[in-house]
Amino acid sequence: MAIKKKKSIREQVYEYLKSEIVSGKIKEETRIVEEEYAEKLNVSRTPLREALRMLELEGLVEAREKGGVTIPKTTKKDVEEVVKIRVALETLILEEIFKKVKDEDIKELEDNIIYTKSIINDESKTDEVFKCFSKFNKLLYKISKLPRVISLINNLNLYLKKFRKISAENKERRLSAYEDHMNIVNLIKSGNKEKAIEVNRKHLLEAKEFLKKQVDEETK
Repeated sequence: MAIKKKKSIREQVYEYLKSEIVSGKIKEETRIVEEEYAEKLNVSRTPLREALRMLELEGLVEAREKGGVTIPKTTKKDVEEVVKIRVALETLILEEIFKKVKDEDIKELEDNIIYTKSIINDESKTDEVFKCFSKFNKLLYKISKLPRVISLINNLNLYLKKFRKISAENKERRLSAYEDHMNIVNLIKSGNKEKAIEVNRKHLLEAKEFLKKQVDEETK
């Protein structure tokens, strides 16, 4: 008999705060006041503090010298570092994909591309486009069967999720990302590993420059 463990209060608080932070609902440089959030979430300070410690380990909050925690501000240096690591990790992903990809995997990727094309120019569906782009990445990661690498990439992407969503709202970036995804699928089908890695690297570096501009906009 499988025992289903209910989530603890700490886990629920952690998931709530994490979602609010990565979505940008809790703004950067905001101080999280324990008393305020304990009252808001109707929990004691103990699970709240434990949740905040978990978030601190992930780099999503940072401790203040005088006590309490704040949401750290994303810098251009952060963007540079995250993208540099992602390029390296996704190169590993693609190396494995060319060893493991199956026809049904190609079909899933192509279905994603077809649906994305149907909504790519609809300004009212930018959130849906972002979800399609995220799903495309998840499909690629799944094919690689590298769970530890995937976990590292997913954690990295949390830092830039807000800015990546903004990029989906920019028509030029949307179309460019769609073209890159389509090219990567075609290159996987044709067995051209080196070119696929090159296209993905270009895709990430172009995204990096866009994200750095968004960080600049946030500081104005």
